[in-house]
Amino acid sequence: MRLRIMHISDTHISDFGQFNEKAFNNFLETVDKLDKKPDIIIHSGDVVDNGVLSEYELAKDYLKSLNFKMLVCPGNHDDRNGGGALFAEFFGPSDFEYETGKFKIFIMNSPQPDRDEGRLGRRRQFYLQQRLSEIGDSYFKIIVFHHHLIPVPYSGREVNVLEDAGDVLDLVLRNNVNLVLMGHRHVPWSIKINNTILVNAGTISCLRTRGRFGNSFNIIEIDEENIYIEEIKVNGEKGKQIGYKTKSILKF
Repeated sequence: MRLRIMHISDTHISDFGQFNEKAFNNFLETVDKLDKKPDIIIHSGDVVDNGVLSEYELAKDYLKSLNFKMLVCPGNHDDRNGGGALFAEFFGPSDFEYETGKFKIFIMNSPQPDRDEGRLGRRRQFYLQQRLSEIGDSYFKIIVFHHHLIPVPYSGREVNVLEDAGDVLDLVLRNNVNLVLMGHRHVPWSIKINNTILVNAGTISCLRTRGRFGNSFNIIEIDEENIYIEEIKVNGEKGKQIGYKTKSILKF
């Protein structure tokens, strides 16, 4: 069994903020032209820019153009100005599990209202530990949250790593989590630590890009023994490609 994920992040959709409408429309055109369509889209947060109602209404309208199953994780910009309640209204729970085949996906809420910093906290850590222990290696385990778990190169001062990153990283590694998806820093990047692959997505459509990274998204292909990650620019140009061997976590 295989899974093809389109990993997007940091759309920052807004009618008055940092939203690059042209980049988002280029992204939609690129998705339409993909040779292989995704099985699922995972958005790792900062859907909107300021957390206000007009942005959420606009975001709902823009994202409905993507006719695939989409899991949406909240980011710190989504939780500004009381936006957490609007996130729940427009996109559903901030913490939930999703299962498809032998893949178990945990969406976790890392933002704190009106702060750039994030944390999972003891309650979410306890929940994850309990659930990961229960399922063991019977599923391919994916955790999604917005804030990055370890420092990301080329992204400036690392002031917004999860406040409880050490405990969360320990939990992830001890439980052989296969894949962690994140956003926040607008830099596409991945690294393998032990048997866990950590993947950051760049920004789809924020004006605040870094250096020459531009606007991009990831395509992640998972098969029985490998995880392939491909960065794709919103204009369709192919970026960095990398493959990781898994430790035969599952034979599908």
